[in-house]
Amino acid sequence: MKNGSGLFCFSAFLKERRGVMPGRKIAMILSLFAAGFFLLAPGFAEAAAKTRLAVGGNGIGGVYYLYSGAVSQIINQSVPGAQATVEVVPGSSVEHVKRMQINDMQLGPAMNDVVFQAMKGTGQFKEPQTNIRTLFIMYPAVLQGVTLKKLQIRGPADLIGKRVSIGNPGTGSSVMTLAVLEALAVDPKKINLSYLNWNEGANAIRNGILDVQFAAIGIPAPFIMDLAATHEIQLVSFSDSELAKIQEKFSYYPPAVIPKGSYGPVKEDVKVPGIWNSYLATRELSDDLAYSITKAVYDNMAALKKAYKDADQATAENTMKFSIAPLHPGAVKYYREKGIAVPDRLMPR
Repeated sequence: MKNGSGLFCFSAFLKERRGVMPGRKIAMILSLFAAGFFLLAPGFAEAAAKTRLAVGGNGIGGVYYLYSGAVSQIINQSVPGAQATVEVVPGSSVEHVKRMQINDMQLGPAMNDVVFQAMKGTGQFKEPQTNIRTLFIMYPAVLQGVTLKKLQIRGPADLIGKRVSIGNPGTGSSVMTLAVLEALAVDPKKINLSYLNWNEGANAIRNGILDVQFAAIGIPAPFIMDLAATHEIQLVSFSDSELAKIQEKFSYYPPAVIPKGSYGPVKEDVKVPGIWNSYLATRELSDDLAYSITKAVYDNMAALKKAYKDADQATAENTMKFSIAPLHPGAVKYYREKGIAVPDRLMPR
């Protein structure tokens, strides 16, 4: 409907009513309607002019959902002309990338191993995903395998013959867990694998129908904290030689540590593989919007940190060091304005 067509229709309606309503009253109603219409019209036009952004958020309650919720709020409050909405995406990292590839999603987080596979067209991707660009690096996650202490599952070799969940298919958790098993020559066929989400896995452990739940997530993981509140838990740990093998095969899995005290019953540091997370945008996002979003996130880091305690690890230095996909041209503009040298490998082509 063109602007003003509603007014003309209403005017025609009043003309039909001339035999019923006095002319002076009709004129007054028409004047009031016209005034209201033109007062509201700018608001309608402004809403229509906003660029709508679909933002990936994995599942409700997870770190990605909280993080993307905070990013969306920052965009809506600080980036004129943009309206961001978080979407629940069961496939997490993999699905985020696949949807950005076809511009069905404009922004979203992904683990760096998934980003690497996406760029190469390996793993969950049949061909290179050329439409993804990095805005900034988020925070490091670690591979956490939780079990009950009474089950005596201490390391990767103890997983043989056990009931192990690695997260929903296609999630960063499942991709990372399978890659780690591959690097250590632990045959998944000798493990009773399932693909429960974290909360489902924790409940299955409580009910005695699952032995281990893996998750690539920040510390502390809420589902592990909940399980530790009612059960004596143990975390799967990795030796230095195992961590070296993992990083030798997959350079984006550096050694990491879950500090003692992160969960009540855990009294010692636990060595595990780590992974960084990237915040991505589709290449089709305009340079101006990508610049404004990147700037807004850095300018509002305190708000982002309220959503996730380690959000302040999203620094320009970490972005240059740990990014996998090329930067978006709009992000390049922001970093250069800040005097940050962008390595050639991250320049958009």
